[in-house]
Amino acid sequence: MVELLLKTADAGRYLGVSVQSLRRYRDVEGGFLVENEDWFSGAFENSPIRWNVEKCQEAFSKRRKGFAKKEFKAVS
Repeated sequence: MVELLLKTADAGRYLGVSVQSLRRYRDVEGGFLVENEDWFSGAFENSPIRWNVEKCQEAFSKRRKGFAKKEFKAVS
């Protein structure tokens, strides 16, 4: 299977999120997208990050399902 790896700006457009949000979702920023699974840093410090957009979509989907299952109780 060929993975679709995109640079940050292209991945943000593809996924429908801002570049800032996408960067914030990385595990090194306390987020839920895992390095070397969902995103890959380049060989050098100034190399662009590549995003596996299919894996990112799966992670977004799992995260949304987790929020949908929570029940909110009305405060009396």
